[in-house]
Amino acid sequence: MLVDCGSGDAEAEALRGIDADRLIRLPDNRGYAGGVNAGLARARGSRLVLSNADVLFRPGALTALLAAIARPGAGAAAPICEWDPDGRVLLPPGFDPGFFGEFGLFRTGISPARDDRRFARFAREAVSLWTRGGTARHLSGAVLVSRRDVFDRVGRFDERFPFEYEETEWESRVRRAGLDLAVVAGARVRHLWGGSIAGDPETSRRRAASRRLFRQRRYGRLGRALLERAERRRRRPHRAPTGRLDEIPARPGDWVALSPHASRVPFAGADLSRPFRPSELASSLPAGEWFCTTFSGADGRPRETFVVQRS
Repeated sequence: MLVDCGSGDAEAEALRGIDADRLIRLPDNRGYAGGVNAGLARARGSRLVLSNADVLFRPGALTALLAAIARPGAGAAAPICEWDPDGRVLLPPGFDPGFFGEFGLFRTGISPARDDRRFARFAREAVSLWTRGGTARHLSGAVLVSRRDVFDRVGRFDERFPFEYEETEWESRVRRAGLDLAVVAGARVRHLWGGSIAGDPETSRRRAASRRLFRQRRYGRLGRALLERAERRRRRPHRAPTGRLDEIPARPGDWVALSPHASRVPFAGADLSRPFRPSELASSLPAGEWFCTTFSGADGRPRETFVVQRS
């Protein structure tokens, strides 16, 4: 089933050429949550696969994901999302830091030791999920697989979130219902991250509206106000060295992290079993500063950080 959220006549005409069981054309853009809900309202299966438009499934991915939700205690499952064509660079398996975790991100630079501990915690969890899979606190919304009875129990996506955070809020309901979220290491997809929203001038505004709503619903008005104040007053950390980083040499057991955030989390990662060339991702990196950090795959401890400027 393919849902088109008011993309216009030209794109809708192109979509008609896709061999989908059903094409649902919505007259306006109801956001990802609205598109998913429109599809759920018409779906008839007991197992449901929700996917962004910019995802390519690797062989065997769906089989592994559907097997993962067969347990009664399973709430939802997600694959490992690859960024590059070779499947070496892996996108974050999920990130939901909570109130104090988010508050701490805005204090990046005050205590480098604390920043390194935060990075190491995320790195250990990310490497574990990337390599072995397992239960997670949050799943990336690029692909989610669940059962109809889970949606019957916790409800559908909240359409008040215009862009992002809708899956985070839904997953919170899944966890409150006593069901778990699983990253399936045997399921791989390539997510053409950022491609589906490139050039959309409304993206920043819609993301900010969703973030504000999410914070208020989860933390209350006071909690939201405290986070917004901390965000406005966050300090710029000491700048890491700038480098071209034509190649990072192989360091078996180590990984490299790429993040647009000064906190360095969340991040995309690649193992250093062989040399890594950031230039291979140049066409995929959105413009701006990217923090490139090498770290130990065993304990997540960061080794060195460089800033790569993408113009």
